Amino acid sequence: MHFGLFNLMTQRERSQSASEIIAHTTEHVKLAEQIGFEIAWFAEHHFSNYCLCPSPLTMCAYMAPQTKKMRLGPAVVVAPLYEPVRLLEDICMVDQLSGGRLVLGFGTGYQEYEFHKFGVDLKDARPIFLETLDLFEQFLSGDPVSYQGKFVTMPTTHFSVRMAQKRPDIYVAGMAGDPETQGRAMRRNYIPFFTTGWNTLEAIAEMREKARQSYVAAGGKPSEAPYAMQRYVFVTDDRAAALQAAEGARYIRRIAMSMRNKYNRLDGAFLQEIPAPDEPPLEMIADRLLVGSADVVAERLAGEIETLQPTHISAFMAIPGMEQRSVLKSMEAFGAKVMPQLTRRFGNMAGIGAPARQVAVA
Repeated sequence: MHFGLFNLMTQRERSQSASEIIAHTTEHVKLAEQIGFEIAWFAEHHFSNYCLCPSPLTMCAYMAPQTKKMRLGPAVVVAPLYEPVRLLEDICMVDQLSGGRLVLGFGTGYQEYEFHKFGVDLKDARPIFLETLDLFEQFLSGDPVSYQGKFVTMPTTHFSVRMAQKRPDIYVAGMAGDPETQGRAMRRNYIPFFTTGWNTLEAIAEMREKARQSYVAAGGKPSEAPYAMQRYVFVTDDRAAALQAAEGARYIRRIAMSMRNKYNRLDGAFLQEIPAPDEPPLEMIADRLLVGSADVVAERLAGEIETLQPTHISAFMAIPGMEQRSVLKSMEAFGAKVMPQLTRRFGNMAGIGAPARQVAVA
C-alpha cells in the first residue's frame, strides 16, 4: 500500500485565478513528495469551476521537472473525450519527460454537460473506454500497432516515440459491477479506483467486497484483488476547522451530484451549490471523514487500512474553502504525526493490500 495526493483544482471563489490554483497545486505536490507520498494525481473536467484542469497529462508534464521521484498521473483520462491515437503519443511524451514516472488512470466520464460539447454521446462512453484500453494494450505490445473497433480505428502504424517504461501502472475508475471491465482488470492487472465521499466504513467495505467479488468472478484470487480509494484528509486540532473541511467536502459532493444527476445550474462556468439528496448533517460528515487531530486521523485511517486492505489511498487534502497555509499545515502534520503512527502500527505498509504480480497481457 502507498499514498497519493489527489488534486481536483476546484475554483470555489471567483476571485481565485487559474494561475493561483496551479501555483497552489504545485506547492501541494512538492510537499507531498517531501512527506513520502508516491503519486500525484490530477483530475480532468471541463467547462466549470468544479475542476480547473482540463488536461491532466499537461499537469503531469509541468510537474515532472519540479519533482524527483514522485510518480505523476491523470485521475483520470476521460477516454471518450480523446482522439485515441493522439492520446497514445501524448502519453509517451509525458512518460519520456518524467523519466518513466507516469501512472495512468482511465475512466468513462459521467458528466453529460461535458460530453455534448465534445460532440460525444454519453451512452457511448463505456464502449469507447473499453476500445481505448484495448488499443493501449496493443500499443504496449510493440510495433506495429493496428486496431479496428466500432468507435476506435488505427491503421497499421509504427511509433517514433514510445514510453520510457515498459508498462505503467494502470488504474480504472469505478465500474465494480461491470464484469467486462473487471475481467480485463483481472487479466491485465489494472487497479480499480473508487471515490468514497462521506460514506461510512461499513459502506466502503461493501464497495470493497463488491470489487473483490467481481475480481473473483473474472477468475482472480480473492487475496490478489487490488483496491484503490480516494479519501478526504485534513489534520487539525481545531474543531471549527475540521467542520470547515467537512463543509468543503460537502460542497464538492453537492456540485458533483448536480452534474451527475443533471439538475445542475450554472452561472457561466460557475456551478451553483445545490444540496444533495439525503446528505447527512455536517457534524456527521466530519466524523466520517479523515478529519481531525493527528491522533484521530491516524486511528480512523488505521481502522480503514485493517478493514479494507487497500492497494492505494489517494488523499484529497486541498479541500475547497481552506486557506493555502492551512492546507500546507495539515499536510505537514500528516507527514510528521500521522504517517509515523501508521508505520509503528503496521511496519512496512508496502506489504498491505494485494501483492504486485506480473501478468501475460490478454
